[in-house]
Amino acid sequence: MTSKLKSCILLSFAFFFVAVILYFIDLQIADISSAASYVPYKHWSVIVLCLLYGLTLYLCTSQSNRHHKELNILEEELSSCTDTLNDVQSSLDETVEKKTFEMSVINGSLNREIAERIQAEAEGIKLRKRLQTILNSAGDGIFGIDTQGRVTFANPKATELLGWSEEELIGSSHHDQIHHTKKNGTSFPVEECPIYMAYKDGDVHFETNDIFWTKSGGNFSVEYTSTPLLDDNKQLTGAVVVFKDISKAKKLEKQLDLIINSAGEGIFGLDINGNVTFMNKAASIMLGWKHEEMIGKSHHTLVHHSHLDGSHYKEEDCPIYMACKSGQVHFKSDDIFWTKDGKSFPVEYNATPIIEGQNLTGAVVVFRDLTTFS
Repeated sequence: MTSKLKSCILLSFAFFFVAVILYFIDLQIADISSAASYVPYKHWSVIVLCLLYGLTLYLCTSQSNRHHKELNILEEELSSCTDTLNDVQSSLDETVEKKTFEMSVINGSLNREIAERIQAEAEGIKLRKRLQTILNSAGDGIFGIDTQGRVTFANPKATELLGWSEEELIGSSHHDQIHHTKKNGTSFPVEECPIYMAYKDGDVHFETNDIFWTKSGGNFSVEYTSTPLLDDNKQLTGAVVVFKDISKAKKLEKQLDLIINSAGEGIFGLDINGNVTFMNKAASIMLGWKHEEMIGKSHHTLVHHSHLDGSHYKEEDCPIYMACKSGQVHFKSDDIFWTKDGKSFPVEYNATPIIEGQNLTGAVVVFRDLTTFS
């Protein structure tokens, strides 16, 4: 039974009960009044109550229907809101789950990146220590410069050779400190400096006969390589200079030149192709060729091209050429050399191969003019 039906039944019983009470009251009043003109109000009471009941029932029913419709609308709205809320909740759950997954992925990537960065920094520290150990242990002087020519670092060997401490060198101009003056005492313009050129043109520059100046005002002969430094974008950031003191080597070279030029025998050196690399004074006098005329030229073409009878002397048959190619010592006591003016003289010579490490690089020929010793 619906609540609407219950309300109608209760209302009907209430009006019926009131009608009965009014009916009995009206009977009591009718017994008391005996006037002929008395109108039986009980009938009118019943009619009025019925009309009032009908009107009340209609109003209650209408109101009940209106409330029922509103209730249905509210229930539909509530159902729609519930569905929307469920959809939103479901979407929110999916979003939260997705974001949680993304955060876990990002967190994992971040942790991995942090671990990789820590590892890279640790490896970088190890590498820097290793490089520092190499720099400190190097037998050559090494220093770095930026694009303004200022020293950025210097290893212990560099400070030892130059006489400046690392603190004094860093930040100062390398050219003003150690490369300001040429051998002849004239000023060395920085624009002509090979070290300067390395961090300006980006090319490697190598010098075998230059000088550096020390803190005390002295200088020493150096051989150096200036190599440009490039960053990840191939932009010049400076240069690294590796140099060595060749003063002792220069001194030994002078002594060797003095010994060779003091020898009574002719001496000349050849490369692996038989071209002259050096020649002493005695050889120059005996052959009639100046030193600069022989350097880089074929010895066979200039001094050993023909036999005594004037026939062509094949280079392949030449013992000197064989020494450059076979690596064996060749001695000959009855041969001839030709002078610059086309004359020949009898010679005795010894051709000894030059071997550097395990590589044959040429030969040294020592000869004597047999007319002098006959």
